[in-house]
Formats: sequence, C-alpha cells, structure tokens
Amino acid sequence: MRVLLLSVLTAAVAVAAAAAGPQPASGLHSAPQLSELSRYVPFRDGAPAHLKAPPWPPTFPFRPTISTGESVRINLSGTLFTVDSLDDAQGWADFFGSLVRGPELAQVAVYVLSENEVESVCGRRALACYVGNRLFTPAEDPSLRLSRESVAMHEYGHHVAFHRRNDPWDAIDYGPKRWASYEQVCPKTARGRLFPGAEDADHYERNPGEAWAEAYRVLNERHAGLVEAPWQVVTDSLYPDAPALAAAEQDVTTPWTQRTTRTLTGSVSARSKVRTFTIATPLDGRLGVTVRLAKGERATLDVLSPQATKLAHKTAKGAFATPARLCGSRAVRVRVTRVAGSGPFTLTIARP
Repeated sequence: MRVLLLSVLTAAVAVAAAAAGPQPASGLHSAPQLSELSRYVPFRDGAPAHLKAPPWPPTFPFRPTISTGESVRINLSGTLFTVDSLDDAQGWADFFGSLVRGPELAQVAVYVLSENEVESVCGRRALACYVGNRLFTPAEDPSLRLSRESVAMHEYGHHVAFHRRNDPWDAIDYGPKRWASYEQVCPKTARGRLFPGAEDADHYERNPGEAWAEAYRVLNERHAGLVEAPWQVVTDSLYPDAPALAAAEQDVTTPWTQRTTRTLTGSVSARSKVRTFTIATPLDGRLGVTVRLAKGERATLDVLSPQATKLAHKTAKGAFATPARLCGSRAVRVRVTRVAGSGPFTLTIARP
C-alpha cells in the first residue's frame, strides 16, 4: 500500500508561501487540470498496517467514457457530490486519461473523497492512498502549495508500477523493469544504498518505489510543458536524466512482459576445449542458459560477470540449464568448456 501523509509544513515553506501570495486553487466542481501538476509540496508516503476495511464512505459510482473510448471507474464522495455529478466524474476520468499511461487505466477504481473521508480510509493524517487497484484521493487541494491533481498523479504512478513487471522483484517496490535497470536499483540495493519498500524515516528517501513515483511526476510535467516542481522527496541520486525518463516512458507505454530468447551454436574438441560468447544484458532480472551437447559430450557451463565473477556454474552431459541473476551487469560471458567427448552444441539464452 502507498499512502500520502499530511505533514506539518516547516516555517521556511510557510514563509515562502506567504511571500508568493495567494496561489491558484482547484475548485471542488472545476475539472482537474494538467496545468496543476507542478503545484506540489513534497509529502512523504507511508504504509499503514492495512487499508481500513469496508464499509468505506458512501460514494456515487460513475463509468464515464474518455476520448479514447475507454471507460474509467470514478466514485465521488456522497457528502460532496450528488447522483447527478456526471460532469465532475467526467472531469476526473479525462484527467487520468490525459496522463502518460498504458492500458492499466481500465483496472483502477478512483475514489474522490473529502479530507476527513480520505483519513477514514487511509489512516490518520493521510492525504491519499493506493492499494490493489483502488486509488483514494482528495476532491480539493490539500493546501495552496499542493494541488489535488499532483496528489492524484503521484498515486497513479504507484498504480502504473502495480501493473508492471520487474521479475524477480516487485515493480511497486523496485520500480518497473527498464527504469529500475537504468537506475541500477538492484546493485544499489545490494550495496545498502537503496531500500525498496522502506517507509521509515531513516530510509524513506532511498526508497526506489517512491523515486519511481517522483520520476513519473517529472515525466508528466515534461509532457505537459510545465516547470518542474522541486525534487525533494527522495535522494538526488535518482533524479531522472533524459535516458531515465525515456526508460520510464517506455515502461509506461510499452511495458516489459517476458524474457526474449536467442540461439547460439558452437563446438568443442580436444584441440579447442573452450568456447566463449559475450551476451549483452541491458536489463536486470533472470537469465536462463540452456546447453544441448552432442552424444558422448560432457561439458562445464559458466556464466561470468564482466569482473569474471561466476554467476552460474554447472557440469553435466546431454541437455542441461543453469539460471543466473542479472544485477547491474550490462553484459555477461557464457563459457562452454569441454570435459569429455567432442562435437557441436547449442546454447539457448533467455534474457530479460
């Protein structure tokens, strides 16, 4: 679960807000606008033990259709709206449809609630939350510096991750496949520099799941031609450069779904005992290597990192496989070493 918590603003932020004067605010019955995305004060996400169990506050359900022909599940607060509030539901549906997105829009159920109703569902001092296809978001701006649109978009970033794969990791904690691979989430986690899923004060700013949601914010701001809000929620080391944003956009619009395979051939003999292949591995995840030897052949199969660390090792005959985990290696060497016999072999490489 991802929950946006309302924090006490620092004196510096309060002074800055006063100096800037009144800021635009989205009205309850005005349509949400992309132009409001950059009105954003960083608030930390937290994760309470569990979402409050139903019954939730009463809502009016709508299924408005957007320009693409898709319908979106919008549930409007029964205390703020009426059964005739189709225009309000349409505005929210059009807003989510206008974000950089993929087909996951059909899976989300959006609940647009009052501040008190959000807290009753998401927990004390919560601004919004997301869990398992349900997105709870405020109907009005939480503050002059924070728009309802930016809150809703942040939570939708978690919804995108919930519907992306990053095997063998959970994308909602590590980020989707291409972005997480580019940002080196796996090796940085292994070295104790990132903490997937962490919601505590000591590790929150190094939570890659939150960094993904922030990168998603920047991506939408760039697409809308907006001035970017400050990057203050998570570590500056994960601020997205152009390749990171390109990877993020690809993750959103053309999600990674499965490994791809290729076949290589070679042979070993008493005079030529070793054959080595270099395999590009642009994405982290599971690498599968299968070798099929000729009758009477016995060989050792090794998968080596660029630093010559053995990622996998096995000796056998006939056909056998050895899995390896890719964690920051952008290329590996696959080595077949003759033990006995001679003849051709076939390698099948399945890479993320």
